[in-house]
Amino acid sequence: MTREARNRNIEELIGSLQREGIEIEFKKAKDTLPNSIWETVSAFANTRGGVIILGVEERDHSFSLTGVSNAAKMESDFWSTLRNPRKISSFSIGTKAFEILSASDNREIIRITIPQASPTELPVYLNGDIRQVYIRRGEGDFLVTEDELKALIRNGSPKSHDRLPMKELSLEALDRNALVAFKSIIEARYPEASYEEMKMQDFLLHLGLLDDSDKENICPYAGTLLLFGRYNVIKRYYDSYQIDYFDYRGSADRWSDRIATDDLGAGEMNIFNFYNIVYQKLISTSKTGFRLDENMVRVNTDMKAALREALVNTIVHADYSMPNTGLKIEVFDTYYRFENPGKMLIDAETFFRGGSTRPRNDLIMSVFRRMGLSERQGYGGYLIFKSATSSLLRAPQIETSLEKTILTIYLVDLPGSYPDLTDTERDILSVLLHTGNLSKSDIESVIGNRYSEYRIKVALKALREKGILQTTGNGRSVRYSVNMSTAEGLGQIRLMMERLSELIRKQ
Repeated sequence: MTREARNRNIEELIGSLQREGIEIEFKKAKDTLPNSIWETVSAFANTRGGVIILGVEERDHSFSLTGVSNAAKMESDFWSTLRNPRKISSFSIGTKAFEILSASDNREIIRITIPQASPTELPVYLNGDIRQVYIRRGEGDFLVTEDELKALIRNGSPKSHDRLPMKELSLEALDRNALVAFKSIIEARYPEASYEEMKMQDFLLHLGLLDDSDKENICPYAGTLLLFGRYNVIKRYYDSYQIDYFDYRGSADRWSDRIATDDLGAGEMNIFNFYNIVYQKLISTSKTGFRLDENMVRVNTDMKAALREALVNTIVHADYSMPNTGLKIEVFDTYYRFENPGKMLIDAETFFRGGSTRPRNDLIMSVFRRMGLSERQGYGGYLIFKSATSSLLRAPQIETSLEKTILTIYLVDLPGSYPDLTDTERDILSVLLHTGNLSKSDIESVIGNRYSEYRIKVALKALREKGILQTTGNGRSVRYSVNMSTAEGLGQIRLMMERLSELIRKQ
């Protein structure tokens, strides 16, 4: 790539990175790589990736261009150090990750794009010491705690941690009522297997829920304990075990209904019982109805299947060994919130696209699949996404960190999910959601009878600053669309592809 091809307006680069919400770190550097760069590389790799800018100084969110004086040598030093296992543990980074950019006055800066490490590369550590692991919090790089390091190691392990034999336990640690209910479900689903004739221990062994490597000491696996265990026994091995359901409809301050592990009246609150109780409550909150799309075609808004998939995914992907956090399902007037401990092991785009999965708890996943409570493996996220977008609701959102993952399913469209938008901003967003890509004059031709040119201009600027819209082109040729880095943008792409496929099939 020629130097001319790399030239970009640096102020525009910095602004675009901030608008996109990318993790970004500015470092003042002159002719050598700063020592602290490797802490940032480790932190970005262990968190969610990011961009390092060398040659720009940041003070109180204002920037001054200092430039670098020996970019070529710094690039050589970066690659040679990155390949040195005594400095940093191995992880994959693209060959085009290191870029030398020129400003209009010929000063140079460096942009280094650090990807999030794959699960099998975790944790990324420094100086040959696995304790020297950094993660990103806010705008800083921090050494991990002991619990955080354990979580990273669990995330990077190819083994399913719910298949650990609980050697000290017997079937007495399990809730008999839950086991009987589970066995009845399987008997009804597979009548040809004659499971009703099996004793409970034989039945559980047949399904792979007990470890019999020692014939004298048959014991449950960790996942079996979580699924069917007695609450006090589960707490003995998972001291942070906490699963809750709250219904906040009608009030955001006080719940009207609650299910919790410490509720003595709810019975043994293992995962199996929690699912059965909470799923019934969730579907009772989901009203089947319809709405009309832009072509006045009736669209079904039944979200029951999406809620089932969300609940199952929350349970099977939780890291029950994560301290100080629990599994929580919350219902509000305009959205559902599914929270579980631990970082999601695939990215949000892959989850919503479907076709790929990496369950944290393979044994628990297999039980839900046998009960017929999960979509084809790897397509639960796609069903959630499609149910929402085809019902013209705001696309689901995922936030994930080392500590927890939160899935939000909305019951309103995108404009309705931003209560602070002005009427002008809301109408512009509605227009762009249905059309995709318009110029300012195009937008004025649609809503100009309701708003002045000035109000539309102000609203477009506000929507860009909030990161809801993105632009292409310059000057009079600027066109506006929903930010394609958001789930809404991805939803537009998927729906356009599905409409194109349908058109091809009809032709």
